[in-house]
Amino acid sequence: MSDHIEMTKTTPKDFLLATLGGLFAPGLAIFLIVMLVLGVRAGMGSPDAAPMTDQAVRERIQSFGVSVAVDPNAPRVERSGEVVYAEVCAGCHESGALAAPKFKEKADWAKRIGSGYDTLLGHALKGFNKMPARGGDPDLSDMEVARATVHMANAAGANFQPTLKKEPEPSAADLARGKMVYADNCASCHDTGVTGAQKLNDAKAWAPLLKEGKAYLYSAAINGSFGGPAKGGNEKLSDADTRVAVDYMVAEAKAAAN
Repeated sequence: MSDHIEMTKTTPKDFLLATLGGLFAPGLAIFLIVMLVLGVRAGMGSPDAAPMTDQAVRERIQSFGVSVAVDPNAPRVERSGEVVYAEVCAGCHESGALAAPKFKEKADWAKRIGSGYDTLLGHALKGFNKMPARGGDPDLSDMEVARATVHMANAAGANFQPTLKKEPEPSAADLARGKMVYADNCASCHDTGVTGAQKLNDAKAWAPLLKEGKAYLYSAAINGSFGGPAKGGNEKLSDADTRVAVDYMVAEAKAAAN
């Protein structure tokens, strides 16, 4: 007995679906190839992405500041009055801020020039009214302040020259006497720095005091200042001996700075 297998008859609809199914895969492949070719052609005119990526990375990792190495042993270069004015003084004197006399305004400067060069320089060095000492830059030397003062005053009609009064130099005998007075009255604090006293050979601690001048230091030592007692705590010490002790300390501080 043989099995009878009945074949299903293919309709036109079945034939059409089969044909479309067979064409789908080749058609998809052709479509992808065309899109790839078009993408390659479009990218030929655009800049290379690698350099742009590299540039973006460099911009992201660049530093926010620039470190400038300064050699502390390099000789200090004194600036001219014009340069000091531009870098330090112009912030107020160009605009008249904080009631500062404006640069080249003769009416603003007339009374000040009339007070004399020494008064003007003293105000510039130590500060006056709203103006800070040395224009707010403690690193300015006395001569740089003098040059800037003259530059501004002369621009308003003065005829000054930047000069500094030379302090009398103590003799060898004065320094020897000062050393003895120092040992007996000052060394207990200034040798160790106790109570905040400036150590004798600490050039950095003495730098701002040296800029004030000896007259200021004499007065501070005799009357008491910087948190220290008058005459080092010895009321019997004469003013003259106090001054020679200051002379000795100043000489030692300058030697340490040099």
